[in-house]
This record gives sequence, C-alpha cells and structure tokens, in this order.
Amino acid sequence: NSLSSDDSSLYGVSCPTVTSCIAVDENGSALFWHSGRWSRPQPVGAGGTLTSVSCPSTTYCVALSAGGSAVTYGGQSWSLPASVGPEGSYKVSCPTVAFCATVGASGTVGAASTFGTFNGHSWSTQQTLGTGALDDRLMDVSCATRRFCVAVNLNGLTLTFDGQRWSTVPGTGPRGMISLSCPSTSFCLAVADSGAYATFDGRRWSAPSAIPGFGAVFAYSVSCSSTTRCTAIGLSGMAANWQQGRWSEPVRVFPGGYSATVAVSCASPDTCMAVNSKGDAAIY
Repeated sequence: NSLSSDDSSLYGVSCPTVTSCIAVDENGSALFWHSGRWSRPQPVGAGGTLTSVSCPSTTYCVALSAGGSAVTYGGQSWSLPASVGPEGSYKVSCPTVAFCATVGASGTVGAASTFGTFNGHSWSTQQTLGTGALDDRLMDVSCATRRFCVAVNLNGLTLTFDGQRWSTVPGTGPRGMISLSCPSTSFCLAVADSGAYATFDGRRWSAPSAIPGFGAVFAYSVSCSSTTRCTAIGLSGMAANWQQGRWSEPVRVFPGGYSATVAVSCASPDTCMAVNSKGDAAIY
C-alpha cells in the first residue's frame, strides 16, 4: 500500500500506534501520518538533515540531526535544539518519554563515534576511541527499557547500557551489523549489510545466517513489534518478515529498484511503515 509523502527524501520513521507515525527528512522537517494522510513537512529547527526519530507515544518524540543536535516534540511543538555531539549519522531509541539512547557514526569514516543517553531533560554523551578503520562506526541502537539498550558497530563491537553505564560485550558479534531492534531485554534481532541476520539474548549473539531470498539486496533496517515478529527491509526496496524463527519470502515494497536509505517501524505484527530517501512511504 504505497502512500505519497510529498517529500524528496525521508530518513527515519517511528510509529507509536497503527494509525500514527512520524517521519523525518533531509530538509530538517517532520511529517505526521494520521489515519492514512500525511501532513505537510514541519520544520523542527534542529539544523540540517534529520537522520532519526523515536516516538514512545503519539505526543512525544525525539529527533536527531546530522549536525549533532536533538529536539523533542511534546504534542504541540518542538523544543529548541540541544547539542549531542559532532556531525554524524545519528540514530535514537526512546522506550519511554523519560529516556532515550543515541549513537552517531562520525561524518569522517573511521573517526570516533558518539553514544549516550537522555533523561528527559539533558543529554549525557561520550566518544569511542576510534581506530581509524573504515568499519569502526556505531550504526544503530535499540532500547527495550531504560535499563536495557544495545548498540552495534559495523566491525562487530556491541555495547550495552544497564541503566547506569555502557559496557562492551565480550567477544565479537556479527560483522556489518547496520540495524537492530530489541523488543525485550532478552531478545534483539540485527541485520547486516550482507543480507544476514543474528539474534542477541542480552549476553551473546547467535551465529549469523542469511535471510533467505534477501542475498545481495543489502539489508538496511529492521523493526520488531514483539519477540516473535520482525520486519527487515533492504536498499532494493524488498522486505521480509521474521516470525518465530522463520523468514517469509521477500516482497517488493518500493518499486524502482535501489534506494539510498530505507527505514521501517512496526507498530504491530501486521502494520509496518517503511520510508526511503526517494520520498516514498508504504504500509507493509
């Protein structure tokens, strides 16, 4: 079910309910989707491209810009921007209105990445050491609760947050992890740019396996509405559902081939919103 967002490029989406979503775009604007209709783009004042948004409710969202600023939405308007870190590609996850976590891959490949948390009032962030390697980039974070967040790095590094501090998970996880979703404290599912996936039980990763039929479509975003249902989407515009350990056959959500960026958010097992950088939006 394709929908027109009337916008040139969409980089993030969050759906707190099956009838309400918010998407963010390259022009620094947010678009609200209610019951089948998109609003006009609304500038949020964060400065530059918005790369991610997370909405734990219909009246509260946090969005991050590529300039390293964060803004919050309180149901009527957006806050003034707060500095989170240097320029980068930021992702944010807010399990409640009083807590969010973020990671940001530096705009300079191989430079230090940003990671940190928000308590509803202020941000506390820090930088990784940065090895200079091309794959040393924190790409995504997902929080099941304010005491359980997981962040993944392209090089297989995994960070967890326990409500007090960030820690490195012993050993190396799957390489190329680019997106993950943690619906509970004992289950996360991550997808890798190779088209593989792996699960995390809070302590260790499973061995990576290929998403059947996905292959070279470059998995890019995943959203899990529960511990038994996830949806992954690739840059080819193909999407597949993971249900109780088995993947469905991929189907084309976006026509026209390769998209530069895609994101997906699932408010229920049967309702997901996907957006891409061509300005397309689709319910899947």
